[in-house]
Amino acid sequence: MLFYNARAFTFDPARPRAQALSVRDGRIEAVDPPRTSGPVFDCKGLTLVPAFADAHIHLLALAATLRSVDCTPERARSIGEIQAAIWTRARQTPPGTWIRAFGYDESKLAERRHPTRRDLDLATRDHPVRLIHRSGHACVLNSLALERAGVRIDTEEPPGGVIERDLETGEPSGLLIEMNDVVDRAAPPLPFDELAASMREVTQLLLAAGVTSVVDATHTNSGDTWRLFERMAAAGALPPRVAIMEGFAHLGELPERSADGRLTRGLVKIMVSEVGGLTPDAVALREMVAEVHVRGRAVAIHAVEEPAVRAAVEAIEAALAALPRPGHGHRIEHAGVVPEDLRGRIARAGISVVTQPSFLYHSGDRYLKTVAPSALADLYPVGRLLGAGVDVVFSSDAPVAPPAPLEAVRAAVERRSSGGQIIGPQDAVDLETALRLHVGGAVLRPGERADFVLLSGLTVEYATSWPEASPVWVEAVIVGGEMEWVRPAGLIDSEFGASL
Repeated sequence: MLFYNARAFTFDPARPRAQALSVRDGRIEAVDPPRTSGPVFDCKGLTLVPAFADAHIHLLALAATLRSVDCTPERARSIGEIQAAIWTRARQTPPGTWIRAFGYDESKLAERRHPTRRDLDLATRDHPVRLIHRSGHACVLNSLALERAGVRIDTEEPPGGVIERDLETGEPSGLLIEMNDVVDRAAPPLPFDELAASMREVTQLLLAAGVTSVVDATHTNSGDTWRLFERMAAAGALPPRVAIMEGFAHLGELPERSADGRLTRGLVKIMVSEVGGLTPDAVALREMVAEVHVRGRAVAIHAVEEPAVRAAVEAIEAALAALPRPGHGHRIEHAGVVPEDLRGRIARAGISVVTQPSFLYHSGDRYLKTVAPSALADLYPVGRLLGAGVDVVFSSDAPVAPPAPLEAVRAAVERRSSGGQIIGPQDAVDLETALRLHVGGAVLRPGERADFVLLSGLTVEYATSWPEASPVWVEAVIVGGEMEWVRPAGLIDSEFGASL
């Protein structure tokens, strides 16, 4: 198949622009080849880029949100509206069955506070309720859910976790921070058939966004998780390519790849809690990283604030000093606050940073109110990380933010919050760079996989800014040279929509 009349960003330094690609057996055969007599597809002058990759996502959590009560700021602007949404779901749910709700942001609620167990009790006392914060690192339980989870007045906080309590009585208020593992043990997972159906919806959501490969970065991933993903892959319920990080507590449980190659083992995830100090502490973190490093594996360390990022850098530096290994592949996930001295050290150590520019859009107004000015100056400093020579990769952290690469690209270019505030304009990047950081290192050149997307509203001429005159759409997604998805009623739907 020859895809011609395109405006392509190849991200190949040897040939950065192209107008046509020929594809054979799922791979790119040639770039800008001469016209042939074989099958052709007119790209109608659309922008063509490698398919997007999401290097940090939580597939099971994202699938669960599709079966949960939507309490995001777009749907629930007050605690009363949260209560009403949960009350409505409770009327449709058998008593005793867990109700999961997600996405609230206390900074955008009219009351400017977290809901409490009492608030959720007013919505239902007959169902255990779990309301997950937009960040994914906190949740609120009603009284029945607290009872099911075993969280009582005399319950001790786990390392790195916080049980918020009533100042007068000492009873749990319902707000739990960094305690999802505790709640997970009490709340049953979705039945497989329901989970698989939801995952099929997630796959279509990702394809519609132009995403064909993902990395599941959940820190609890285990051998059981791998087997669950294998079942879903067999049921046709997963994106085309999935890498699964291995939780440190389950080191050695995951195989390198599935028999069909659809699933691959990713890095070893280490979660650093930043509540009330670092958990694990700096010494323990060094030991964990060293254990992974000597096995020839790479770590992906969750670190957001400066102390955690610093501890992560020091732990990786120590492992490399003890056992140098070029191309080690170690990563820091998020890297929310990175001051100048750390940017240089990250670059020299060859550590990659996987970050989420769309956080600036969705949470930027909250950052401006709550982040200290000294930290705000170094908040998600993509531009200066690149300037220091750091390998930066974009991702969504969905369901914390939507799995929408174009939204992330725009946020990286504009650094504008949903309220219109500009955050750290010195770290903005040009449009071509932002696109490149969201394709997972893919390039369009002979021999590479023929996974690419066609975009409208965006052309090569817009390489330094986001277009304001027209919306930008994913028009089509090609996987292995085959048209996998087209935008309904879009620019090319009439040619391919009926056959997909």
